[in-house]
Amino acid sequence: MGRLTSLLIVGVVALAGCTASGTEVTNEPSSTTASGRLTVPDAVVTFPRPFQAARLVEAQVLTNYPADALIHSARLESPLFADSPARETGVRLFPDWTNLVRLPLGTAVCPAPDGETTLVLEMTVDGRDVTETVTADDSALRQINAAECAQRAVLDVATPSFGPVESQDATELHTTIVLTRGPSQPGEPVTLSSMTGNIVYIVTLDQHANHTLAVGEDTLAVPATITVGRCDPHVFAESKKLFVFPVYLAIGDAEPGYVEIQPDATAEAALKQLFSDCGEAERSD
Repeated sequence: MGRLTSLLIVGVVALAGCTASGTEVTNEPSSTTASGRLTVPDAVVTFPRPFQAARLVEAQVLTNYPADALIHSARLESPLFADSPARETGVRLFPDWTNLVRLPLGTAVCPAPDGETTLVLEMTVDGRDVTETVTADDSALRQINAAECAQRAVLDVATPSFGPVESQDATELHTTIVLTRGPSQPGEPVTLSSMTGNIVYIVTLDQHANHTLAVGEDTLAVPATITVGRCDPHVFAESKKLFVFPVYLAIGDAEPGYVEIQPDATAEAALKQLFSDCGEAERSD
């Protein structure tokens, strides 16, 4: 009888072990981490050149375990940028892979405050809706903030813009670069030091014209001629900053500060036509 009792006890223990093992595999997959979260809690953020004109940063998101996971929406929460919007996306997360997630920047906060930057990821993971927050390395974000705050300090004194198109032919576009005084430092003159263009367009300022917005003046228009430096279509198609133009403005005796301007819709259409005319002339040669 003692032997039979022992065998029964052994059998019950064995069955209990099988049941516990089955429950563990079904409800708590061994592929998950102890925390249960899919994404690694830290991410590196970069600012690749192709996305700079659109002000999109790129986060390198890693995963802890294999899963059928798709990011539907990503948002930056940072003290460095106010009101960064969510970006609808369709990034699938693959294990053992650097998954790249792009996020838009809000308005730079100046001066830059302290505080942690996070990424809020809205996902579907194995059929479940999941929200996970990832802490971001904010080194690149602080560089962007510093550059944009420096530009804003200049633009608060005077803002450059494209004036109306005065004339245009197949090789040249004649316009002006207009300086408009802002609310900051009204007692300082502002000089349009230089504006050379970009990878496609060449901007030549009239060197005989006045380049300085004097104290007490609200606007100054500097004549400018724009030509095309490169007519090859692949450059036009691949460049992400075709209509971003660097300008250097000097406030008083300070060193010139860097700012960027873009043409309005009318001026952009004229610039596109100038490039098209250049290509036609090149193909007819």
